[in-house]
Amino acid sequence: MSQDTTVADLEFRIAYLEDQIGALNREVVRLNRDRDQLTEELHAFANLVRPLIEQMSQLGASDDSVPPHY
Repeated sequence: MSQDTTVADLEFRIAYLEDQIGALNREVVRLNRDRDQLTEELHAFANLVRPLIEQMSQLGASDDSVPPHY
């Protein structure tokens, strides 16, 4: 194998790895964006559910009560 072929092969491999690194970086950015959006949605959902749970506890609803058909 000549030195020119070896250098060309290494340049090809470097270009391929740089492309892969760029693709992985884009995926990490997308996943971070998705995580941030899901975190916001989870907080919004928790803010909606929390008052409902408080209302149920104030009404005296409990899972330990016997169902009415017994």
